[in-house]
Amino acid sequence: MNPDERKNKIWMTFRDYMEYFLTYCFFGWVYESVWCCMIYHKRGFINRGFLFGPWLPIYGVGFFIILGIFKLLKVKKPLPVFLVGTASATTAELIASYMIDATIGTPMWDYTGYFMNFDGRIALVPALMFGFLIWLAICLIQPGIIKLQDRFRTSRVHNIIFIVITVLFALDLVARIPLGSNI
Repeated sequence: MNPDERKNKIWMTFRDYMEYFLTYCFFGWVYESVWCCMIYHKRGFINRGFLFGPWLPIYGVGFFIILGIFKLLKVKKPLPVFLVGTASATTAELIASYMIDATIGTPMWDYTGYFMNFDGRIALVPALMFGFLIWLAICLIQPGIIKLQDRFRTSRVHNIIFIVITVLFALDLVARIPLGSNI
């Protein structure tokens, strides 16, 4: 492989994985800000992210963790994806709740009024919702993203849009340091 082909391959790999990350950051923001706040809790629109833009990085990171778990366990069929996704997300949410309590001292969520909750940290309905969202991501959204990437792999417009969105995300992330949290 010549140096130009190697650089192109590195660029494509970086772009593919960064697009996965940004896509799930965005879908996580939609879930939290639109579904949770506007539809489920009927509180109106609330930007649930700590950034200005429509992205929640924890969902992008979570996607890669889930993807790694599924590859390790060789989970591909829809029902096991849902079950493993539900268990993984619920375990992660429980662990995260204790870590948040230990570091910032105040909970970021409280499921106390929910059916089958444990100490307000996890509950049945959010667990099932995360399982469904993971199923949706792994079984439907991710294959669609890969098809789009393959179709527009060499598109100049694709590269420009990717660079603009990535720069906006990076600026938003860096701006949070002096400006403080959005929540």
